[in-house]
Amino acid sequence: MTDLVARAKPIVDAAAGELFTAAVVRVERRGSIETYAAGTLCPDPKAGPDGPCAPMSLFDLASLTKLATTALVLSLVRERQLELDMPFRELVPDFRGGSKDRVTLRQVLTHTAGLAWWKPLWKEASSPEELVWLAAREPLAQDIGEFRYSDLGYIMLAPGLARVGDAKFADLMHERVLGPVEARTCEFGPRPPEQCAATEEDTEWRHKRLRGEVHDENAYAMGGVSGHAGLFGTAADVAALIGVYRDGAVIGNELRDLTRTEQYKGGGVRRGIGLVLRPPEGLPFFSEDAFGHTGFTGTSVWVDPAKDLTLVVLTNRVYFGRANDEELYRFRVALYEALARP
Repeated sequence: MTDLVARAKPIVDAAAGELFTAAVVRVERRGSIETYAAGTLCPDPKAGPDGPCAPMSLFDLASLTKLATTALVLSLVRERQLELDMPFRELVPDFRGGSKDRVTLRQVLTHTAGLAWWKPLWKEASSPEELVWLAAREPLAQDIGEFRYSDLGYIMLAPGLARVGDAKFADLMHERVLGPVEARTCEFGPRPPEQCAATEEDTEWRHKRLRGEVHDENAYAMGGVSGHAGLFGTAADVAALIGVYRDGAVIGNELRDLTRTEQYKGGGVRRGIGLVLRPPEGLPFFSEDAFGHTGFTGTSVWVDPAKDLTLVVLTNRVYFGRANDEELYRFRVALYEALARP
C-alpha cells in the first residue's frame, strides 16, 4: 500500500456505510497517480445488482458538470464566437427586462448575476424548453455583483450554447471538451445502472432508487442533459476535465489564467470564472492559488498547483438522503488535509 493510499484509507473506510456506500479517491502528484476505491455501488436490491466500487465506477457528477459547461463557453470565447462581457440576453433572449439587461455572461459564470440559487422548475415545466423559459423569466433575487451560487444561469446556458455552436448541447460538449481532454467515459445519462453508484431514493417524483439517471430534478426534467448537472463519469474523467483549468486544455493558457484569477471576494468566498478559489479562511493545508469545485451528490475536485497536486473525491453521499452536509464537509476536509501533506 502506498503512502497516499494509506492516508486516505482509514478516513474513507470510516465513512463508508454511514456517509456514502461508494467512494473513489484519485491523487495525482508529481507525475504519479494513485487511486483508492471503497464500498459498494448499491446495497439496495430494488435498484439492480450490487457490486464493489472500483476505480472505473461511474458517479453522478452533479455540479462538476459546470466545469465542462464553463470550458465549452471559454472554448467559444477563445474563438471569438462569444465575449465574457456580452449581455447574457444575447445568449438567452427570454432573459431580459429591467436589471436583467445589465447581466453579463461573466457574471453568470462567477455567480454574481443576481440569480436565485435554485428553483423547483421541474414541478411546473412540461418540456425542457419550458423549463429554460421559466428559468429565464425568474426575477432576480439580489443585487447584480453580489455572490450567490446558482444553477439557473447554467440551466439557461445549455440551449444558448447549442444555438451558438449550431449543434445539440451534448454533442458540443463531447466534440469541444470531453473528447479533446480524453474524458473517455464522461457522458450525460442515462448510463448502465450496474456501472453506476446509486444515489437517493426519490420518494416524491420518480418513486425509485436512482441509479444511472441524474439525481438533480431540473436536469432530469431537461432529459438528463443540462449545463448545471447531468454528466456521469469516473475519477479519471474528472481529473481529465480539471486539466482545462490546470493545463489550459481546450481554452488556452490566457483564459486558463483568467479562470483562476479572483473575480469575487466576500463573505468567506473567493471565486474565479467557473471555479471555487481557496477561501480566505479555511482549507489552510492548500496553497493560496488552489482551486476546485464540488457537486451536490458528494463529488469534488481540487488542484493545488504549488504542490503539483490534483485530488478527485467521488462519493454517493445522497444515497442516505440530503441531511448530511456537515458530515460531508468534515469528511472532505479531513481527507484533503491528509492528502495535501508533503
